[in-house]
Amino acid sequence: MSSDIEMDLAGMKEAGRVVRGEIGDDAKVADFDLDTKTPKATLKDCVDLSQYETYDVQANKVVPPPMNQPLRYIATATAERWDGRRLVTDINATAAGRA
Repeated sequence: MSSDIEMDLAGMKEAGRVVRGEIGDDAKVADFDLDTKTPKATLKDCVDLSQYETYDVQANKVVPPPMNQPLRYIATATAERWDGRRLVTDINATAAGRA
């Protein structure tokens, strides 16, 4: 996953584009189980990209997102406790729409 992000960032740099703004989020604990041998928690987060924009530095203008690109995602992460440390064992993001 990080190599995909690195490739995206390299492509943006080559194209003279940057991102600016804020990513909104609203993380909540969806499930929590301390009574198992391996304690586990599931977190859900609504990630809002509506205040996040791509900016073309060379043209000095905002680049609008593609019309089919969702602006909100539901991210779900599961973490377990191993040897006193938290380990993320699963992460998933699902498009939630543009509005």
